[in-house]
Amino acid sequence: DVQRLVDVGYVRDLPQARRPSPRVVLSATREGEQRQSRVPSSAFAAAREALSQGPVLVQVARPGYAPSLVCADCRRPARCQHCAGPLRASRPGATPVCAWCGRSAHAWACGHCGSVKLRMASSGSERTADELGRAFPNTRVIVADGAHPVAEVDAAPALVIATRGAEPLARGGYRAVILLDGDRMLQNEALRIGEHCLRWWSNAAALAAPGAPVHLVGVAGPVARALATWTQPAYARAELADRFPLRMPPAVRVASVDGHARSVDALLSSLRETVPDLDPLAILGPVDTSTDPDASTSRALVRFDYAHGRAVADALRAGVIADALRARKSRKDRGPRPRSTLRVRLDIPEPDL
Repeated sequence: DVQRLVDVGYVRDLPQARRPSPRVVLSATREGEQRQSRVPSSAFAAAREALSQGPVLVQVARPGYAPSLVCADCRRPARCQHCAGPLRASRPGATPVCAWCGRSAHAWACGHCGSVKLRMASSGSERTADELGRAFPNTRVIVADGAHPVAEVDAAPALVIATRGAEPLARGGYRAVILLDGDRMLQNEALRIGEHCLRWWSNAAALAAPGAPVHLVGVAGPVARALATWTQPAYARAELADRFPLRMPPAVRVASVDGHARSVDALLSSLRETVPDLDPLAILGPVDTSTDPDASTSRALVRFDYAHGRAVADALRAGVIADALRARKSRKDRGPRPRSTLRVRLDIPEPDL
């Protein structure tokens, strides 16, 4: 978004005095090491050496102990028998709990193979602290996440296990920074996941002391190169250039329209008449989103240039008001008034049908 403002001249990119950038190392599993090892030998050695001088930051993707569980036999995700939500564990041997409804799964059985055995499929901040605490005995371990907020740590040697965005400041900077679970973060299907990861990793790397190593584990590609070379503006320019031909934000603005199928169709037709300059491919959908067989609902996305922002916003607002008035007049004197379900959202962060 900032790069688009730079391109249109709304803000100006001011060159700053050259300062030492973090020493980023792209760490991968070496030959002879187990592929499932979360911390390669190079990152492990860097952490061991840095702990003799001061604190070491280890960034992980998720809080908790085991954020996701799978069947130990068929490796299918373990699901709640009531709401089909994912199961998680708060500690070793604890009864699994659904992340959605909060019910405990005392008598869980796999719906695919019938097994009653569970396996931890991922490591959260607490499990990582447990594992690294055993790997580095007699070392102070600090967990910093949403449930354990920590604002600052002193300069004494310590392993600081933090989720993204919860990293505490260290006096004098961290003597090493280890960025774990990067490949898992990039597997998210969000449109902006690349730039989000680059921002999370850059913020953590900026907490390192001058000259301290920053190990990015198990990640390659444009995002890793941008972090290693500390060229975030170049990555932003490339991402914005790629999104212009696809007409995806922030190259364009996006609005979502949800409601009864007939109301959505009427609003989109009115929008075409009110703003004739809209691109022929501006509207995506509508697609059926019905969950009740007695009520047909749909959803559509509207992509439009920034120059058409006021006209599109006014047309969508007028359509919502008109739909609400029609709903009131349809059954004016009989029974309860029908409720208008037409909803419009402008500048949605993640366009998804």
